[in-house]
Amino acid sequence: MSMWNPRPRQPLVGLALGAVLGIFGADYWHVNPLWSGAILVCGLLGLLFRPSTAACSIFCTGVFFFLHSLTIQEVPGRALAQALVDRPRVIQAQGIVWNEPEVPTFWSRHITARFRLRLESIRLDDHSSASSGLIDVAWAGPVPAYGDRVILTGSASNLPPARNPGQFNAQSYANRQGVWSEVQSSFATDCQIVSHHNGNPAQALAYRSAHWIQSQLALGLEDQPEISGLITSMILGLRGESPPEMKALFQRTGTMHLFAVSGLNVAMLAAITLFLLRRLRIGRVPSILITLPLLASYALVTGLTASCLRATVMCSLVLVAYLVDRRPLVFNSLGAAALAILVWDTNQLFSPGFQFSFVLVLTIVWLSGKISRRLAPIGQPDPFLPRSLWSWQERAGSFLSESLANTLGVTLSAWAGSFLFTIGYFHLFSPSALLANLLAVPLAFAILVLGVASLLTAPLWSFGAVLCNNANWLCAKILLLILQICSLIPGGWIYLETPSLHPSPICEFTVFDLAQGGATHLRSEGEDWLFDCGSLQNYQHILLPYLRTRGVNQLDGFLITHGDAKHLGGALALLADFQPRSIVDSVLRDRSTTRREIHATLAKIPQGKGLYRRGDTIFISPQSTLRVLYPPAGIQRGSADDKALVVQLSVKGTRVLFLSDSGFRTEQWLLENEADLRCDLLVKGQHAKDLSGTLDFIARAQPAAVICSQANFGEPPEILAAWEESVRKLGIEVFRQDRGGAVEVKINQDGFTVETFLGDQHFRSRAR
Repeated sequence: MSMWNPRPRQPLVGLALGAVLGIFGADYWHVNPLWSGAILVCGLLGLLFRPSTAACSIFCTGVFFFLHSLTIQEVPGRALAQALVDRPRVIQAQGIVWNEPEVPTFWSRHITARFRLRLESIRLDDHSSASSGLIDVAWAGPVPAYGDRVILTGSASNLPPARNPGQFNAQSYANRQGVWSEVQSSFATDCQIVSHHNGNPAQALAYRSAHWIQSQLALGLEDQPEISGLITSMILGLRGESPPEMKALFQRTGTMHLFAVSGLNVAMLAAITLFLLRRLRIGRVPSILITLPLLASYALVTGLTASCLRATVMCSLVLVAYLVDRRPLVFNSLGAAALAILVWDTNQLFSPGFQFSFVLVLTIVWLSGKISRRLAPIGQPDPFLPRSLWSWQERAGSFLSESLANTLGVTLSAWAGSFLFTIGYFHLFSPSALLANLLAVPLAFAILVLGVASLLTAPLWSFGAVLCNNANWLCAKILLLILQICSLIPGGWIYLETPSLHPSPICEFTVFDLAQGGATHLRSEGEDWLFDCGSLQNYQHILLPYLRTRGVNQLDGFLITHGDAKHLGGALALLADFQPRSIVDSVLRDRSTTRREIHATLAKIPQGKGLYRRGDTIFISPQSTLRVLYPPAGIQRGSADDKALVVQLSVKGTRVLFLSDSGFRTEQWLLENEADLRCDLLVKGQHAKDLSGTLDFIARAQPAAVICSQANFGEPPEILAAWEESVRKLGIEVFRQDRGGAVEVKINQDGFTVETFLGDQHFRSRAR
């Protein structure tokens, strides 16, 4: 007869759940903090009169409801944001550099660094006032350091929202961190460093330590910056140290978590520290007391990410439990870690890193043991045979079987826990992640061990650090090779679109807002085409994420309108990422170096390229065709914009005319040579030096609506406003992308709809 073994109580789990509910509630219902404070007092009185576990959880819900209400409504930076709602303003700001300045990765004429500034005072409209908010800064002078007190004058504006679907919403992310505005300086004389060393001493030490760690891990690898960056990223969690193609490899194989400082790093550091201290004959209690601040310092050096904080708090609680001779409870420790992070910053709940870290650990703790126990009997000797009678082969087989079962248990549960996040955030389904993690995690552990060995060796023996780093180089190379092989497995990864409850239109397209650039994604009956792709920067940050969210793994066609780098700069990267089956280009040549590079690349790969001219027809799908209206063969033009392809899309009676950046000369030629310019929708860019969208041309085309890109840089906004007014007088709806961002069009049997990504401009038309 076995005695009942009661489950240990884990009260912090209930409190953590209450905190989550309270934060979500406060974020959904924006209640005045005074009212939430009154409710909190009532909850406290109820808890005092009738204490219980449920009452504690409810009270915790009220506490975090109140805390988050204060966090989102009492933000110091909001006062400045209110003053900048209508227009940008020139301000003079004084404050302290609050993070390490970053040098722009793309060339900039004036900007030398970007950083976050903790304001001390601002001067606006000849009125000075104290301020304690945070603001983003684009700096034009000599690059400052963390903790420097600076004064700058520049144009201040509120952070812009994302203007295209699939684009990372930097505004929302910054608002969660208490940043609502940015100031941009134009001249070095407007930027002045007043004094140094005014920041948090602990944070300053953490930055210096991180730089020292990076320099030591790079010893002997100066000619291998990519591998050195990978090693640094895996040890310190610095994702910016690795090139985009390497990050894409880790993402596709489901091993992106290796870049995040998590339980593996923290547990390994704790284990190594305790091992060394015990070998130095230091007792258990002093060893733990030395290890705890070391773990906290590591969390500070790695940037206090959610995964590292969670792992540090949990590991610290386990060590403290050993100090007081208590058995650590995993779920209780996880609840404590969540409470500690949310008390520090309630907005952490909305961070993907926080969500991913806690859900992953919960899944591993709950599921890995069950999987391991199911797999453990496989390969084990006869259970009725006493262990003392096992042969060495049976002992070895038992050890390997048990190790494999535990490894598979953790790997399978980790894959299951990360499944929803990879689908939801990355739109990626990666079956190869099972094999990749099984092989990559041991190598990642070896890289971490060698990295720590290098750091411990460097102060005493620099050559020993070089040896460790070169061994790490070999491990990193093997890791990359394994991931490359896993990424080449057929069906090993695929991008998926979030299912929609609405039926798909016959044809739909999105005209992206890329300022003076241009790109359009068209989908018709499962066929995906792209008209231009924007500059390289726009492709990487806007187009590529969008196409992944739409589940595009390969393009069916890529249409090149003309050789402008702002329309075509990302083409080489696009060819590598999506390998379009068909490529449409103009018969006219131009001086574009980007276009020549594309042609040279196409000559080496099997993708078909077609040169098209006036009168040619391109079949997109059974119900969608493109007719080329311009250019004709042999026409002489000097500007690339005057050579742009003009195509007319026909879908079930609906016509769309794509003009690209064509100007007055192209429009006049079409007026003289094309009898039928009628269209339901007209999409136009801006000619670099000439008029475009003339009223004569628009009157002949007779569109119901016009989609117009932003005005050229430096062009007075009054010109575009006057043009818009003239077009509206013709009874035509105008969609200006400088106001509405990207424009999404859906074509069905009964007509089409047009909708802006920003704002609420809508248009619906019946097919004519």
